[in-house]
Amino acid sequence: MTRILVINPNTTQAMTDEIAAAARAVARPGTAITCVSPDAGPRSIEGFADEAIAAYHVLELVTRTRGEYDGYVIACFGDPGLHACREVADVPVVGIAEAAMHLAGLVAHRWSIVTVIPRVEPFLAEAVQRAGMRERCASIRCTPLSVLEIEADPERTRRLILEHARLAIDEDGAEAILLGCAGLGPIDKAMQEALGVPVLDGTACAVPLVEALCAYGVTTSKAKAFKAPEPKELVGCPASLVAAWAREAGA
Repeated sequence: MTRILVINPNTTQAMTDEIAAAARAVARPGTAITCVSPDAGPRSIEGFADEAIAAYHVLELVTRTRGEYDGYVIACFGDPGLHACREVADVPVVGIAEAAMHLAGLVAHRWSIVTVIPRVEPFLAEAVQRAGMRERCASIRCTPLSVLEIEADPERTRRLILEHARLAIDEDGAEAILLGCAGLGPIDKAMQEALGVPVLDGTACAVPLVEALCAYGVTTSKAKAFKAPEPKELVGCPASLVAAWAREAGA
């Protein structure tokens, strides 16, 4: 059995439940999906400060659960804490944004991200750059929707995402659409049918990638970029983080 922990980095339980459903819908028989949020952090992630707080708590959660899972999915489209978690984990860690970008590149030459409020555009642009996908990204289209408004008015959500996705296709040259928030996952198939191009939900992309990495017997390279943190004392941090850094020091 492959055990995957899917982490919703925000603390909104309704969104965690939807992400869990999306993950289980694509998981293979024999894959056990556990979906959680950190114990603390923002209700939604809509800026760099939100992202920084969420990343810290995601990192703590990964260190606290080391050895319990065969892989992790970070289910927020900014991939908060992704690289840090790869340093401390010995199993694959996949972010939904990076997963969606890679899979979109297999079915389209260029793609666009359609997402929530405009202030998220800079940190999604950083996620694209970090993944090495800038040349494949036709555009990042932002709607007036906040993250928490996605579930509050599903009909408005579908209308706005569809409207901005069509603009990305018609004006930006997008050949596929990435849904730029984990909360948008439930509308992927309806959008794909309406648009006539591939529409990708990051959670649905990330879970099969973790399964494939586990089945192939490969995990994150520790040769350089994602090697374990350098041994050092952590002051005033949770016990799980202190213990993780101590283990890396050989204690």
